Amino acid sequence: MKKILIVDDQQIIQELIKAVLVKNMPGYQILLAFSGQEAIKIAKEQLPETILLDIIMPEMDGYEVCRTLKNDKLTKHIPILLVSALGQNSEDRILGLNAGADAFLSKPFDNIELLLQVKVMLRIKDAEDLLRKRNETLEIFIKKLKKLNSELTLVEERERRRIAEYLHDGIGQILALTHMKLSSIKDMPQSPKLQKIVSESSDLINDAIIKSRLLTYDLSPPILYELGLIPAIRWKLGQIESKYGIDTVFKNGKDILGIKNDIRILLYRIISELLTNIVKHANAKYIEIEIKKDKKYIYITVLDNGQGFDYKPDYELNGQGGFGLFSINERLDSLSGRLVIESETKKGTKAIVIIPA
Repeated sequence: MKKILIVDDQQIIQELIKAVLVKNMPGYQILLAFSGQEAIKIAKEQLPETILLDIIMPEMDGYEVCRTLKNDKLTKHIPILLVSALGQNSEDRILGLNAGADAFLSKPFDNIELLLQVKVMLRIKDAEDLLRKRNETLEIFIKKLKKLNSELTLVEERERRRIAEYLHDGIGQILALTHMKLSSIKDMPQSPKLQKIVSESSDLINDAIIKSRLLTYDLSPPILYELGLIPAIRWKLGQIESKYGIDTVFKNGKDILGIKNDIRILLYRIISELLTNIVKHANAKYIEIEIKKDKKYIYITVLDNGQGFDYKPDYELNGQGGFGLFSINERLDSLSGRLVIESETKKGTKAIVIIPA
């Protein structure tokens, strides 16, 4: 049965309020408390739907009781209606509302007004309970989605590696063997026309081999699995230098010991996403990556001297950050990490990836 708690040190007031509620709200159990300490104890044990609370009481007044209940995780959601003779004074009403009360009723009160105020408190409780339940359900779904996102990322990475291995061991080997056979007949006697066709075919296959290797490394660089995260980052920076002419520097290149393979993959994808953003949007001439580690955290800083942007805390919430930053934050969330961005227009950008060590 749902419950209503009446807190007042005067029994006659308690009985008056109880009589009004019992007559008009028979579906509720009425609880009584004569002091603040007793009210707090009953509220924690019984979790009533609402509390009608007097202010002037010995030892602990209604303001203190209200603050105590609203600061307690167990009772903070219970609506409190202050019922007091002090209600005639606006300063006292403000004190009560600041203490966490949801409404104020002055003594002497009209029975109908009392009943309506209690019903308002109950509607508030029902609405907050429903909202809290929906939020809890939503949080469960969000956690499941985040877990699914993390698993999908790893599945995607495994598929990338499978395709990369097929390109390298299957198509790559066939192309290499074909190139060798074509090269072997270059020195054989043949007409100039045939010689030209063989030479051009050999060059085309060689070009296909180079492109398939680049595709293999873009999909899933073997160096990441064979040598680790640090060499893979160095290779990535080397690719950016040779392809885009951007100067790069890698500081503190000691490998991160004890890092799991799945985390290594996620970090590599996060860093690659940040580097891709720089190449696409920053118009930078210089990129610097620095990795540091202390007892609690790993810090990966990606800095550029590009055009920068006006970054604010609500940048992504306003839909400005694009899918790249969203994807990075989702991946970091699965690692209990976070992304800190420092940027100003024409002053470059510093992105710091922080994950627990």
